[in-house]
Amino acid sequence: MTVAPTALHSAPIEPTHSPFGGSVAARVLRCPASVDLTRKGPAHLRRPSFYADRGTTLHAAMTLLLGDDPPSLDSLTGRMFGDYVITRDDVEISLRPAFAYVDALLDVPGAEFYLERRVAFPTVDGAFGTLDLLVRIGRTIHVVDFKFGVGVRVLALTPDGEEDIINAQLLFYAAAARHSLPEFFAEIEDVVLTIVQPVSVEIDAEMVSSVTVTHAELDAFVAAYCGACEEALSDAPRLQPGSWCRFCPARPICPAHTAPLLDLAQLAVPTAVTVPKEAYLQLLADGLNLVDAIKDIRIALRDQAKRALQNGDSVPGYALSAGRAERHWRDEIVAQVALLSLGFDHDDIIEAEMMRSPKQIELRAKARGLKISQELIASNRSGVSLVRVENAHVPVPGRVELARKFSAALKAFQEGGKS
Repeated sequence: MTVAPTALHSAPIEPTHSPFGGSVAARVLRCPASVDLTRKGPAHLRRPSFYADRGTTLHAAMTLLLGDDPPSLDSLTGRMFGDYVITRDDVEISLRPAFAYVDALLDVPGAEFYLERRVAFPTVDGAFGTLDLLVRIGRTIHVVDFKFGVGVRVLALTPDGEEDIINAQLLFYAAAARHSLPEFFAEIEDVVLTIVQPVSVEIDAEMVSSVTVTHAELDAFVAAYCGACEEALSDAPRLQPGSWCRFCPARPICPAHTAPLLDLAQLAVPTAVTVPKEAYLQLLADGLNLVDAIKDIRIALRDQAKRALQNGDSVPGYALSAGRAERHWRDEIVAQVALLSLGFDHDDIIEAEMMRSPKQIELRAKARGLKISQELIASNRSGVSLVRVENAHVPVPGRVELARKFSAALKAFQEGGKS
């Protein structure tokens, strides 16, 4: 007989983020200066990306699946959490395999677990985080973190030359859980840190990555992290760029990332009448290196400016504009019949088993003195872009302005219905 696992607590998703929380632990350890730099930017510009919204949604779905009255996996397709709608692929490629792993773990007799549990880190004021899943089986604790992104693979243990680096976020959650739930950790011998990542850029990568740590290793991490947090609050914290900068919201103002802009402005122009070829080629290489160095900050600047405009803020000189119009056949079958009746043959209309675009057909029509009915063609604009004000051909209001207009229209409608 299988004994059902005991769910000790299911806490709601905590929307507040700690400046010293688990999700930023690796960054704080390696770049304590990032804490103060991040605080300098408006909080609403740190809004998660589409991919982060997807991850948050699939985390919420896993919480439902592991709850007291779980829905079926299939029923999650089409459900909306926040701004994201779960797709069939999300269920089949991400949720189903992740749930199967957790279900097998919790199926072990005597398993007890905490789900979406907020835990506080020891000795650091304001350091907390929400771990995804904490399981106790006998004298072993499993700290499980779900990664539902589709980008870079995340490992519990990452090889780094002659040293292996244990995932700082998992160490944070394990140390914080041990501090917050001492009775749950009583007489525990092994702590297993696990990343469950169903999809990544590495197609053949294993879904599960685990490492077992000792209490001594957790103690060492607590000491190291407390030291990094103290340094972050000091007058001259260490600033160190690296892979941990990838999702740092402070990149647009970080000296380590803005320095190449100054270097580019000071790129030396040859003053000699005749410049050796090698020297000129070196100049080209230096310029290309600087341009590559500022690519990331350009993306970060544009992303935050776009978020500000969507929030209703004003970014001087910039606006949101609907993307360029993309034309396509309103109904390909109807269009093909109409084109054949105009005198076009099959090869004029179809290329490599695909119907040619409206533009391609219109060029052929013009050469033959024919005219294509515009009723056959539809036009849609592709997304929203950040552009200079003078280039905003189709300005797009931000979300705040859209909400204000809707509220005003709704109020007018309701008042009209009362009169």
